[in-house]
Amino acid sequence: MLTLSFCPLYRLLLCGGLIVASASGAQAQTGLVGRWSLQQIAFEAPATLPDSLQEQLFHSPAADTNIGITNGELTLIVEFKADSTYTYTTSRRGRTVHTEQGTYGLRQGKLYSQAVTKDSPLFDGQSIVQLTRRKLLLQSPILAPELQVFEQILYTRLPKTSK
Repeated sequence: MLTLSFCPLYRLLLCGGLIVASASGAQAQTGLVGRWSLQQIAFEAPATLPDSLQEQLFHSPAADTNIGITNGELTLIVEFKADSTYTYTTSRRGRTVHTEQGTYGLRQGKLYSQAVTKDSPLFDGQSIVQLTRRKLLLQSPILAPELQVFEQILYTRLPKTSK
């Protein structure tokens, strides 16, 4: 599989396969509870994509997001709570620029959400590819379905904060 990864070197990485979370819905939802920080957005395709499409993906907003995360200017944090609510916060240079709140749930390996704000929910319909104590990998299809191109979003768990 071809993975387009927006790391500082902007390179194409070959990927052998996916690890799929096998936990039941209740166990997976419990595993989601906590604070997560966005680390990287990548694109995955089962075959080589035309140069024009690769160029389009490399110059997408995901590339700008990855650059902002890498250089420390951009922070995206989601907190999933045990009561099935979440808060998603985007900060640029330490200042909050966007907050989304809503409810979430899991069904058949997919994360569903409903925002209480006017925004479209960020997580609605994303598949959970991998969920461990430290890592959350979400995936959703983009572009035309026949292209089988997926956006993969990697989060890492943040330490618990004392209150």
